[in-house]
Amino acid sequence: MASRVARYHADRTNQKLYFSRIYCQLAEETPVGQLQDGHIESAVTHLYGGYLAFLQELARYYNLNLSAPTLSGIAQALETKTQVSPEVLRLEKLLKHDFLGEVEQAWQQILYKPAPAEVVDSDAAEPDSQRLPIIDVMASPANHAISVDMVRQWRSELLDLIDTLREGMIEF
Repeated sequence: MASRVARYHADRTNQKLYFSRIYCQLAEETPVGQLQDGHIESAVTHLYGGYLAFLQELARYYNLNLSAPTLSGIAQALETKTQVSPEVLRLEKLLKHDFLGEVEQAWQQILYKPAPAEVVDSDAAEPDSQRLPIIDVMASPANHAISVDMVRQWRSELLDLIDTLREGMIEF
């Protein structure tokens, strides 16, 4: 009989959380600067990737045919099947009111540069001058909102959460 990890592809989730830990270690060992910021961004990206990989596990556990599962997609698919998932309910709550929302916000922060404070006159500007870069290296040295300690704390909380949810996903 296949193990629970092999059956629901938990190995990818575990791998992403492991990569996040490695990048936290690298960030901690690197002097303050862009290289350290890059390691922190990588740690956050892998941490969020671990969350997404867990959503894939959850979709497979409930036999949902979703190519790129999201929490709302899983909830909607389960509602269609008239099923309720305690895992989805817990994840939704943590996404709205706890650390999981912070992880998602940090992930979005490193992916998208905030809109500039001053607006450029569109008639005077060249067409390409208003395009924003996709990735911003942690905005500025003064804006170190994401620290290695925060990422480690989030990783620890996500790891505990996933372990707890996996315990409930064991079939008898």
